[in-house]
Amino acid sequence: MKVKDIYENALALNISYMDEEDNLEFFAIKLFNIILAEVFVYNNQLREKKGLSKMSEAPIVESVDDEIPYERELYAPLSYGLASKLLAAQEEMSLASLYNNQYAVLLEMTSPAVPVEVI
Repeated sequence: MKVKDIYENALALNISYMDEEDNLEFFAIKLFNIILAEVFVYNNQLREKKGLSKMSEAPIVESVDDEIPYERELYAPLSYGLASKLLAAQEEMSLASLYNNQYAVLLEMTSPAVPVEVI
């Protein structure tokens, strides 16, 4: 999955708030790096459940053409997270809040139960 895929999904969710002259790509990359850090723990939980090694740090993307090394289950939450942040940047707080709630719900839905030792 590429950043461009998530960016295009976020734009699709925000379509009624975009002008043809809006070029949010620069801001989308910056905001998306914040989201990658936010969901880093969720990605590592998914990787652990699948028997994959954990990532040591959240990736940083520089272009919409960069690949995102996160698990596929995070595709939808990442789209809603970016849409929320783009709307908030445009001061469309009502819809930004709605998408942020969906982002949180989707993250919880993708979060696997990871066994922990209780002492």
